[in-house]
This record gives sequence, C-alpha cells and structure tokens, in this order.
Amino acid sequence: MLKYRLWRIKQSFVARTKTTLEYKRLNIQVERNSTKIINTVGYVIFAVVLLDYAFLLASAQFSDSDWVHSTAGGLVENGWGLLLGFLFIFYRRDQDIVKPKEFFLLKLISWLALVIGISYFLVAPLIIGNAFRINRNSKAQMIAQIDAANTQVEQYSTQLEKATPEQLASVLKNYQSNSPELEITNRQQLKENLLTQVQQKQNQAKKELQTQFTLQKKKLFKITVKWSMTAIMTGMCFILIWKYTTWARVGY
Repeated sequence: MLKYRLWRIKQSFVARTKTTLEYKRLNIQVERNSTKIINTVGYVIFAVVLLDYAFLLASAQFSDSDWVHSTAGGLVENGWGLLLGFLFIFYRRDQDIVKPKEFFLLKLISWLALVIGISYFLVAPLIIGNAFRINRNSKAQMIAQIDAANTQVEQYSTQLEKATPEQLASVLKNYQSNSPELEITNRQQLKENLLTQVQQKQNQAKKELQTQFTLQKKKLFKITVKWSMTAIMTGMCFILIWKYTTWARVGY
C-alpha cells in the first residue's frame, strides 16, 4: 500500500513537471513570436519614415528660406516615428535568436543611428539660421509695403496740387452729395480733407502691417525654439541608441 502511494506521488510529480516544462516551452515560443512581430513592425516603420523623408527632400529648394525652415521642422516633427522604429527593431529578449544576416543589418542600422543623431544636431542651427533670414525678409517686405503706401500718398497729393479748377469743382460737387454731413465749401478744404483721409488710411494700414509682423515674429520665435530643442533632444536620443546597440556592431 505504501509503495503504491509513493508511486502515485511520483507519477503526479512527473506529470506536473512535464506540464510545467510544456507551458514553459510554449511561453518561450510565444515570447519569440511576439518579439518577431515587434521587430517586423519596427522595420516597417523605419522604411515608411525613410520613404517619407525621401519624398520630403525630393522637391529640394535650398535657396528658399521658408522651404528649408518648414522642411527641417517636418523632419524634426517626424523624428518620433523613426525613434519608434529603432526601438522596435532593437527590442530583443533573452530567448531571441538573431541570425547572421540580420546581425549585419542591425550593425548598419546601429551606425545609421549615429549618422542620424549627428544630422539632427546639425538641423538645430539650420532652423535657427533660417528663422533669422525669414524674419529679416519679412521685415524688409513690411518696410517695402509701407514705403509703397507713402509713395502713393505723395503721388495723390501731387495730383491734387496739379488738378485743374474744373476737376476740383467736379470732385467737390460729388463729395458734397456723398457726404452732406461734412461742411466743405471750397477747394482748399476739399484738398485738406482728402489728404487727411488718405493719410489716415495709410497710417491704419501701417499699423496693421506692423501688428501682423509682430505676430509672425512671435510665432516664428516659438516654433523655432520648439523645433531646435526637439532636434537636439532627438539627436541625443539617437546617439544613445547607437551607444546602447554596441552588441549589434560587435556581437554578443
């Protein structure tokens, strides 16, 4: 009877051990397949982001400050996708087996992380430099528009001075019919009133241009600071990826 009980206990222990080993082997296989899914998604993200970068740089206009600034910002904004791709590619577990061909690919991608990191560090001063150029061009454009408006006022004033009495009389008649609330009885008052109106409109346009320039300058400053800091942090992250993937370049 005792031998039978011992035999039953032994068989129960063996069965539990066998079941445990089977579950362990199953878990290892599940972990390996799950890791393969993560790695595959990483490669796909990596390829898609590189393709996006290629299309972004396909229509290069390096002489255009606005294009360079916006394109550099686009590269920075999409940096998270590339980081996510690198994360999924290099995510490995203890049970994972890396084939020699994939090791060679991982080695290239690891070195590419260093190149990309350095590139992001170079993007930051590029963004800042083009921001200054854009601000300078916007200011020059505003000054040109103000000068053009001043020239128009001067030309209008000259035309009023050279107007014949008959022309002024016709203008005065139309002015009195359209604005009867204004007491204008002679040509000199008409000239002064017309010049005052034109100058007021010109001053209003000047204020609007200055306000628009100030708002654009603030917006440009904010986005430049954001993109520059993001570029530096992204570059640091890629350098760290290169550092922590030494195993992919030299092996385990």
